[in-house]
Amino acid sequence: MILATASTLILVACAGVTTGADAAQTTTTISSTTTSVPTTVATTVVPTTTTSTSTTTTTTLATGSTIVSPDGSVLITEDVPFTSNLSMDVFAPTTTGTFPVVVMFHGGGWVGGHPDDIAPLAASMAAAGTIVFNAPYRLALRGGGYPMTFEDAACAVRFAREHAPRFGGDPETIIVVGYSAGAHIGAVTALAGDSFDGDCAVDSGSALPDAFVGVAGPYDSDLFDPFLVLFFGTDRAEDPGPWEDGNPYTHIGENPDLAVRLIQGELDLLVPAGFAIAFDDALAEAGYDVELTIVENGDHGSVVDPQADGGLVVAAVLEVAG
Repeated sequence: MILATASTLILVACAGVTTGADAAQTTTTISSTTTSVPTTVATTVVPTTTTSTSTTTTTTLATGSTIVSPDGSVLITEDVPFTSNLSMDVFAPTTTGTFPVVVMFHGGGWVGGHPDDIAPLAASMAAAGTIVFNAPYRLALRGGGYPMTFEDAACAVRFAREHAPRFGGDPETIIVVGYSAGAHIGAVTALAGDSFDGDCAVDSGSALPDAFVGVAGPYDSDLFDPFLVLFFGTDRAEDPGPWEDGNPYTHIGENPDLAVRLIQGELDLLVPAGFAIAFDDALAEAGYDVELTIVENGDHGSVVDPQADGGLVVAAVLEVAG
């Protein structure tokens, strides 16, 4: 285990949690100079009447336009419905093959944000050789919150597993990637997704992924009491049930074969590093395959920016995909 820097330990104190060491876990401090393949979402439209994929398919999906990155390396199929009210964009390499599948959840403090916020990272990840389902979820105060948001996330995973082959994806290799509030939502889904149903276009198959990559995540949602009263719809002291079911720590021990990689900026002031360090400790103690990377000088935004530290997220996905 490589110890975090002194600055990281200060952030741990800010989060009100303690650290520990375990032989099953790995913590790495990495310089923030690491960059990824620069990829820009394109505006070139390819007219199609069937689903455009990197492999031949005989069936169709309801979709919007298909656009291609300027360098021709990424194909983006827009507006693919996965519930009666929500649609996602699917990013795929333009080369043929069978690729690992990523389901991504954006941040935004549970009340805001949009998949477009992390579309550059999705494009970079697809260019590196994955199929990325960049999924929205219902937000608090906009029809979401507990349990609806988790139902949407579980639906996205089931949909990706069912339809991955249409886009050249391997349904046997599903990786959930969550950023900020999306990391909290993704962690609950990765550990306990099969306990959430909801309004799904695909109502069969498992919502449990093979791996979870959490980026700048506030994993212990109890520490956001009372802010998350809007999300959980209850006062935690009076009705703790939703808070417990929506906290990743409650589900540690479930989906025991899950591989977990946590990435956290050392200088993240919105979600201090202590959240990731404490979650890493708890998962390692429970026997999970878990590794934590503290990005030296990284902040809340740099860790998902393909031109800054976002390449570490891509590398983590490729590593757990094998």
